[in-house]
Amino acid sequence: MPRTFESVGPRRTSLSDGWPRGFTLVELLVVIAIIATLIGLLLPAVQGVRESARRTQCMNNMRQIGLAFQVSHDARKHFPAAMWSAKAATMTPRPKGNPAGKEHSWRVLVMPYLEEQQAASDYHWTKHWYDETSNTSPAKPPSAALGVRPDCNLAVATRTVSVYRCPSAPDRAAITRIPASSDSDSARGAITSLLVPLGVTDYEVITGVKPGVLPAPDPYASEAAGNGFLIKDAITRQREISDGLSKTMLIAESAARPLTYRAGRPRIVPATGAPWIYDQGVGWADSLGPFKLDSIDPSKVDATSMKGAAPGAGAVMNATNEGECYSFHGGGMVAVFGDTSTRVIAEDISQRAFCALVTRAGGENQESP
Repeated sequence: MPRTFESVGPRRTSLSDGWPRGFTLVELLVVIAIIATLIGLLLPAVQGVRESARRTQCMNNMRQIGLAFQVSHDARKHFPAAMWSAKAATMTPRPKGNPAGKEHSWRVLVMPYLEEQQAASDYHWTKHWYDETSNTSPAKPPSAALGVRPDCNLAVATRTVSVYRCPSAPDRAAITRIPASSDSDSARGAITSLLVPLGVTDYEVITGVKPGVLPAPDPYASEAAGNGFLIKDAITRQREISDGLSKTMLIAESAARPLTYRAGRPRIVPATGAPWIYDQGVGWADSLGPFKLDSIDPSKVDATSMKGAAPGAGAVMNATNEGECYSFHGGGMVAVFGDTSTRVIAEDISQRAFCALVTRAGGENQESP
C-alpha cells in the first residue's frame, strides 16, 4: 500500500501547545503600571537635577554681580547707594554719586561692569529711571513696538538683563501696567504707556534690620547699628563694613516681583482674580526695590499685611516677596557677600544669625548659617 505523510514536525492543536500569542489585557496593564512607576521614580530625580542646575546658574549670577561691585568700588573708591530716592533732589550739597539728584537703582550703577555697557551708555543719569523724554537729538517719536520713545530711560529699562534674573523664578512677560508708587521715596506715577514689560529682576539689597525685629535688648535699636551693606541715598565706603566683607550680605533674592507671592502661592486680587501687582521692585531699573528686614508673621498669609510678628518670632525669608527675602529654590535662598562669596542661606537659620549677616557694623558673634 502507498505510504501517506500527514505533516512534518509535531502536531499543534491549541494555544497551550506553543503557538505564538500576544499579551493578555492583565499582562499589558501590569507592564503599563511598571513603566508608570519607573517614570514616577525618575521624574523627581530629573526635576532635582534641573533645579540644581538652576540654583548653580543663580549663584553664578550673584557672583557676577558681586564682582561688578568690587570693580565699581575700585573705579569709584566707594560702593553705590542702595537706591537714590526722590529725597536726592533736595539734598544740599548734591550727593556724591548722584549729582543730578535723580531716582536711580543700584543695578544701573553697576551695569557698566557687567558687560552691559550698551544699556549703560543709552541710559542718562540726568533723568529719572522712568523718564520718557528722548536722550538723543533730534528727539525720536514713540515706537509702535514699545509705546514710548526708543531712546528714553524707560525704554532702556525694558531690556532684558539675564544676570539680574533667577532661572527658577516665574515668568512675568504679560505685565505691562505698573501702579503708581505708594512710597514717598519715589515720585513715579503709574506706568501705562509701555506695550512691552519692564526688564525684571530677582535680586535685591537688604538695607538693614528694623528695630523690634529682635527682642529687647534690641541690638539694632539705632539706625546706624541696623544698617546693611548698602543704604539708601548715600554711598558706602569699605571701612564702614566693620563686620567684614565676608560676613556681610550684599545682595539677596527677592524673586518674582512685581508679581506678589506669599508662602509659595501667588497673591490674587479677590474682586477680579487677577495677579496682585506690587508697586516696588517692578524692574531692574526701579529705584524702589531695596528693603529692610521686617517682623513678618507667616500666619498672616491672608491678611492685608504680613507685618507685626512678635520680636524674635518673625520669618526671615520665603514668607512673602513684598519687600522681603524670597526664593523659588526651596529650603533657602542664594546670597552674595561683600567679598563676592556666594552661598545658599538655609531657611531655618536663626533670626539673630540672619540679622547679623545683614548688618554691616553690628559687632555680633555670628552664628554659622
